[in-house]
Amino acid sequence: MVQLTQVEDEQIIEEKAPQVVPQENDDDYTDTSASDSEDDDEFFQDETIYERIVALKDIIPPTQRSSLASFGSSLSSTLSSLFSKSGSLLWVVTSSALLLGVPLSLSILSEQQLKEMEKEFTLQQTSNEVLAPGSEQAFQQPGQPQSSA
Repeated sequence: MVQLTQVEDEQIIEEKAPQVVPQENDDDYTDTSASDSEDDDEFFQDETIYERIVALKDIIPPTQRSSLASFGSSLSSTLSSLFSKSGSLLWVVTSSALLLGVPLSLSILSEQQLKEMEKEFTLQQTSNEVLAPGSEQAFQQPGQPQSSA
């Protein structure tokens, strides 16, 4: 808890007190800031982060704290639902791609194999015609009329 004390101005105190000339002392000119900072360091080393955050509670007014808390909770719920929905969407897209893509790729592959087989068959047929030019009659099916050359 914070305690308030009233501090009087030095000028008011000097006006009330009789004028006395102070003696100069060399001890007054020593550097005391180094010892003060060491005390502060020891104090802060003992203090945890949680204690510092709790101390901030006194600085921020309750209305702003409640608005920050509601903003944080709404942001948290929004991000949670966003990640959940994006995960569901990713699942739908992936499974649809697999269900449609795999059969399509298999049919394309079989079509390419069929084309290669037809191409190979036509190459064999043309090579047989080159080797035996008069043997076209041997490859004709029975029942077809023979063509006369």
